[in-house]
Amino acid sequence: MASRPGNSRFQRALWIDKWVGPVLCTALVSVKRLLRRPPVDDGAPVQRVAVLKLWGMGSIVLASPLLRELRRRHPDAEIVFVTLAENAPILRHIRGIDRTITIDLAAGIPRFLLETLRSIARMRRERFDLLLDLEFFTRFSAIFAFLSRPRRSFGFSSKGSMRGQLHDAEVPFNTYHHVTLNFLSLLNGRSVEPLPDFDIAGAEVLPRIAADPASAAALASRLAAHPSWRTDRPLVVVNPNTGEMALERRWPEERMREFLRSLCATQDANVVLTGSRSESAFVAALVDAADVGDRVVDLAGEIGIDELVALLERCDVLVTNDSGPLHIAAAAGASVVALFGPETPTLYGPLRSRPEQQHRVHYRHMACSPCMFVHDNKVLSCWFAQAECMRGIGADEVLKSVSERLGAAARA
Repeated sequence: MASRPGNSRFQRALWIDKWVGPVLCTALVSVKRLLRRPPVDDGAPVQRVAVLKLWGMGSIVLASPLLRELRRRHPDAEIVFVTLAENAPILRHIRGIDRTITIDLAAGIPRFLLETLRSIARMRRERFDLLLDLEFFTRFSAIFAFLSRPRRSFGFSSKGSMRGQLHDAEVPFNTYHHVTLNFLSLLNGRSVEPLPDFDIAGAEVLPRIAADPASAAALASRLAAHPSWRTDRPLVVVNPNTGEMALERRWPEERMREFLRSLCATQDANVVLTGSRSESAFVAALVDAADVGDRVVDLAGEIGIDELVALLERCDVLVTNDSGPLHIAAAAGASVVALFGPETPTLYGPLRSRPEQQHRVHYRHMACSPCMFVHDNKVLSCWFAQAECMRGIGADEVLKSVSERLGAAARA
């Protein structure tokens, strides 16, 4: 089964990257070979660094340990983050970034390409000493990096693609290691390099993020004014969404409805549902079908990233599909109950930002899972009419995980 169209902007950009990207990569690799630039001294001072990550708000959060290590290695360097405009709000919460360069895809492909050319011209004028391309598969980011003319650029190699050859150093992306470890492996620009010696899931590897006081106060007022909100109760946040890139990552609606009914019936806790503006109708219909409108606070489409960080910072447990809020919550200090299926938690499982966090990942480990890969443009290829790996996760087992974490939070 092919993936549904999902985000049309993403699909158009993916189509251009797939069909136009190889032609441009081939031409630019030929140009690079003709230029034969002399090697840059590894010991040369680094005064300006660009970090390029366009897609995935959650992946940007997972890159925060890389940014911390960059700052440690180059304490006086200016670190500039290049991303899509829609990701700019989360960057305000991540330390180690001095400024951002954003490109807006929402305004359409022609405007996006124009802004891309302007950004490339700007970066050529500034002449960065080092550029790290954190994209896994897109040719666009490698082309962007090459045309920006940094003194050195490091990026991931991709089988069947020439994207890695546009960088001065190409590092293999290892699908057996967490994305954060892959990001850290890019730092030295060497294909044969020992990985950091720590337990990625057991250590507190994520720098902690926190809401600003104004956003925290605005959220508190919003919650207090809602008729379903009760003071002095634990808080369970539920994110039934996945973003539009691959809707098959959603827990089936009937499972989510069953879970919400049981959660509201058995747990003396506040329940808040989240989602973007485009997901608000789906969340509202879910609440209505589960008949829990008098017990939950539906904030889907009502709050932005700043208030979302404030919400996740104060919640006891987040229940979520494989999506960006999973990693934002982990960085904000919340315990996470995560539901995985088409994608593997080996790459994207929740990390910790404080020792008290107790995460639980529900993943069926089916013979056909995972079926969505970073080296295949994250295009889902499911064997079934519906994702059986998600359908197989029971509402009762997820409720048990939530109950255990609420009990641990109460004891703490």
